Amino acid sequence: MYQRKVCETECQLQGDGPSAHCSSTSGSSGLRGSGTAGSRKTAELGEVKLWQELPVVKESGILQTLSYTEKQRQECMFEVLTSEASYLRSLRVLKDHFLGSRELDDTLVIHDRKALFSNILQVYEVSERFMQDLLDRVDESVVISDVCDIIHRHAKEHFSVYIDYVRNQVYQEKTHSRLMQCNRGFCTVMQRLEESPLCRRLPFSSFMLLPFQRITRIKILIQSVLKRTTEGSAEESSASRALAVVSEIIQEANTQVGQMKQMEELMHIANILEFDKLKAIPLVSKTRWLEKQGELQEFSKVGSLFGRFRFTPVYIFLFNDLLILTARKSVSPERFVVLDHAHRSLVQVQPVDISDPQLDHAFCLTLLENHQRNTCERLLKANTESDLHRWTAAFPSVSAQQEKQEVVYEDWDCPQVQCIRQYSAKQVDELSLECCDIINVIRKTNEGWCEGLRLSDRARGWFPQDSVTEVTNEHQRRRNLREQYRIAMATQAANHRAEV
Repeated sequence: MYQRKVCETECQLQGDGPSAHCSSTSGSSGLRGSGTAGSRKTAELGEVKLWQELPVVKESGILQTLSYTEKQRQECMFEVLTSEASYLRSLRVLKDHFLGSRELDDTLVIHDRKALFSNILQVYEVSERFMQDLLDRVDESVVISDVCDIIHRHAKEHFSVYIDYVRNQVYQEKTHSRLMQCNRGFCTVMQRLEESPLCRRLPFSSFMLLPFQRITRIKILIQSVLKRTTEGSAEESSASRALAVVSEIIQEANTQVGQMKQMEELMHIANILEFDKLKAIPLVSKTRWLEKQGELQEFSKVGSLFGRFRFTPVYIFLFNDLLILTARKSVSPERFVVLDHAHRSLVQVQPVDISDPQLDHAFCLTLLENHQRNTCERLLKANTESDLHRWTAAFPSVSAQQEKQEVVYEDWDCPQVQCIRQYSAKQVDELSLECCDIINVIRKTNEGWCEGLRLSDRARGWFPQDSVTEVTNEHQRRRNLREQYRIAMATQAANHRAEV
C-alpha cells in the first residue's frame, strides 16, 4: 500500500494544467491534491519524478537486480500512471470549473452546451476507471509487472468514447469561436473562469483538446514500453495488442473527423463558386473530397513580334474526381467564377522545357474533355519549385522532369529526420507531424520543403524543413529503423492474431 500512496503523492507533485500533464485524481481513485497527509508526503519525497526515486523502490534493493533496459521499461510504465493522473486532474478542471459553472450555463442554450462540452462526462468516467486499475496494478508489487494489458482491455471496452469526442471537435471549435464573438455574457464569464488559478493561465481551448492529446500520448507511451520489452515475451505480446487497438481508435477518430471536415469543406466551396454561364454541377457528395487548391498564373502570348507574355491568375480546385478552374471575382475576392471543369481522369499534365525565365516552374495542363466536351490546353506557372512538383505529382499521368535544384534520394541513402516542432497539414498531400516522429526524407527542394515517409505508420507527404532536425548520428539512425521495424512487425502480428 505504501508504494501506491507514494505514486499518488508523486502525481500531486507534478502541477495542475494540461500542459504539465499532472494532477490529483478524484476521491474514488485515491489521489488527493491537498490535506495534511498530502503535505507530509510532499515534504518527505521532495521532487521525486521517477520510479527509481520512489523511497519504496530504493529501500527494496530491487534496483541492483534489474538491467538498464528493465529500469527504463519500469519508468515508461510508471509514466503511464503519472500522466494519466495529470490528465484526469485537468479533466476535472474542465468538468467542475467550466462545465459545472452555473454562471456559464446561464449564458448557453442546450444545443451550444452540448456542442461545447460533447461527451466529456463519459470521457472523465472512463479515465477514472482506467486510473483505478492502474493504481491497483501498481499496488501489487514494487516492480510493475505490466500496464499494457490494462490499456488493451480498456481500449477494447471503453476508449470508444474518445472517437465520439474527437468527432465533435470541429463543432466544438466553431461553437466556442462563435460564442466568444457573438455572446457577450459567455465571453465575460469565460474570461473570468480562465483567470482562475486552477487553469494555470491556460485558455479553455487547451482543456478542450485534452482527450485527443491523451489518446495520442497513450500510443506513444505504449511504443516506449514495447521498445524496452524482451522480444518474444508475453509482455511484448501484451504491448503489441494494446498498440494495435489504440492505433485503430486513433485512425478511426481521424477518419471520422476528416470525413466531417471534408463535407463541410465541400459545402463551403459550393457556396463560393459561381457557374455564371456554365451549367452548374452538384458539388457536395459523400464520395468526393478536396485534394488540393491554390492560385496559379495562366499566360498567353501577346503579339507576334516580341512574343511578350500576359499573366492571368487562375484558382484551381482539385478533387479526387473533378478539376475546376476558376477566377476570383474582382469585387468579391472570396468568391470564384468557374471558367472550366473536367473529370479528374481526363486531365493530363506535362512539363514545359523552355529556356525563357518567364516560364520557370511552368507546366501544360490538358483537359481531354472539358465542360463543352472539347480538348483544351492551358499553360500554367506555379509560384515556386515546390508548388510545381506538388501540382504535377497530383496527376498520375505525369512524366515529371526533376528540377535542377530538387534533390531526390534513393531508399537506401535517404536522410532521416526527427520532428522537433508540431506541424498540422494544410493540404491533402502534406504530412502532419508530432514531436519525436521519425521520417525518412525522399525529396528536398531548395525552398525548405521535404517529402518523406514516417517510419511508424509509413504515411507519406510533404512538410516544412524547419519542423524537423536531421539525425546525423548513424548509430541512432540505424537504431530508429530497427525499433520502428520491430514495432511494425509486432503490431502486424497482433493484428493477425486478432483476425484469426
